[in-house]
Amino acid sequence: MKSLDVLRGMYVRSPDGVKNALRPLISLVPTRFKFGRSYTDWRRRVEWAEKDPRYAADQHLAALRSLLGKAYQGSSFYRDIIGRSFSGHFDSSTFSPDDLQRLPVLNKEILKRAGDAVLAVPRQQVDVGETSGSNGEAGFAFYLDRDRSPREMAFIYDVWGRIGFSERDARASLRGFALKNPENTHDWDPALRELRLAVFPMTTADVHSYVDEIDRRQIRYIYGYPSAIELFCRRLTQIDRRPRLPIKGILPISEPLYEHQRELIDDTLGPVKFACFYGQSEKVAFAREVEGQRDLYEFNPLYGLTEVLDDDGQQVTEPGREGRIVATGFLSTGMPFIRYDTGDFGELEQRPCFGNGYRLRIRSLAPRRKPGFLVTFDGHRVVATDLAPENPEFFAGISEYQFFQDRPGVVTVRYILDGAGSLADAERLCRTFSAKTQGAVTFRPEEVTVIMTGRGGKRAYIDQRLKLELS
Repeated sequence: MKSLDVLRGMYVRSPDGVKNALRPLISLVPTRFKFGRSYTDWRRRVEWAEKDPRYAADQHLAALRSLLGKAYQGSSFYRDIIGRSFSGHFDSSTFSPDDLQRLPVLNKEILKRAGDAVLAVPRQQVDVGETSGSNGEAGFAFYLDRDRSPREMAFIYDVWGRIGFSERDARASLRGFALKNPENTHDWDPALRELRLAVFPMTTADVHSYVDEIDRRQIRYIYGYPSAIELFCRRLTQIDRRPRLPIKGILPISEPLYEHQRELIDDTLGPVKFACFYGQSEKVAFAREVEGQRDLYEFNPLYGLTEVLDDDGQQVTEPGREGRIVATGFLSTGMPFIRYDTGDFGELEQRPCFGNGYRLRIRSLAPRRKPGFLVTFDGHRVVATDLAPENPEFFAGISEYQFFQDRPGVVTVRYILDGAGSLADAERLCRTFSAKTQGAVTFRPEEVTVIMTGRGGKRAYIDQRLKLELS
């Protein structure tokens, strides 16, 4: 059954030509076999841990000890670090979460220099992954287990299942697929039951065809980047169309979901449910948004051990204090990530402990690499998502917009007009933003023909070129 786990991951990551050849065959495989026994077992474990804190705590500790033992035995890089940290007296069978603090915090630069010495298994047993760089920085290449896909999907479908989405449901996907034929802006993958929609340039004509396909396949869920889903909703309003069947849920990935985006999606599609989760390409931590509490995330103890550290590397213990997120991952262990600085930060809400099944809770999760902040003339930070009113009518005349900042106190609002818009609409936005910051930031409009997308078709809400330090 493990071979099926590997094959599913290979299909998802394979070139389009290979996928096209395999689609007719895979689409005939019953859902329960398509996802495999590993997926089913992990769904059961995730659900059991949710109900039983003691089981969650026991599994958490067992996974931590297994990871440390594997790293010590299989990786010369980690064997040296662990050996020095424990003065040569290391026993993984007695290791505790508190012992983790004896190890140094690692980052991508340290792991880059370590090279293959960081691996705990032979090189041929893992795949190469990579994070995208930002602000001119290079990406980070790393290694992941080849059979990780079903395990990861068990955690994701646990979140999606809370709003009714199952393995049998189809979804429309807005996540930057590169469709080679420019005349074809959508593609149906019967194996994954996924309608893949191009997010760039997403013209009104494209969206007309998207709605036709969504109606034809009776799709009730939309999956993808919040920035792309936001633009899709704006286009729907422009052409005055909606899917024939009400959309039940939104499955956002890879980007923060801002409050103004939730409001726009609700206003456009009607009341929908959102299944938000947090994770990284390196597979070191996984958290879901707590039901009924927007912007509060609970980390899954079966996926990894996550810490919140201050600038001195000490544990943040006071609720409401901000810190950097450092994680130790259990999902993929061929290249261990132990006390890995994710580059993200958030505010502590609840510390993990044995009694709560090691379920850490954090508010205001934000990636440091793509900050949600603007900087005032005097160096203070302004949360950009607080600037826009929740009423979608505020954006009348504006098809798309983006904040650009490369010097403190001055922000360029790049915008694209819709068919009825004018410069006056952009100036109205800038005046409102300036008033919200009480003159601490000057906003200047700049009309553009396109809002450039990043890797995979993401449209950054803020193109922030300043170096922001955690304060």
